[in-house]
Amino acid sequence: MDENLKEARERQEKLRKAAEPLIKLLCEDYHPHVTAIVTPTGVEVLEGICTVQEVHDFIVD
Repeated sequence: MDENLKEARERQEKLRKAAEPLIKLLCEDYHPHVTAIVTPTGVEVLEGICTVQEVHDFIVD
């Protein structure tokens, strides 16, 4: 197996194991429409009340 691929898979598994307690907390204490943003210094739980996505009308290429 390519060393880069092996390293990427190991990092992915490490991240998954770190995220599982937060995912469990969100499932047990919040509703399915929340998102958690994790930074190196904190975590924020957000609830999307209304969202509009994919508006590309004003993007200049």
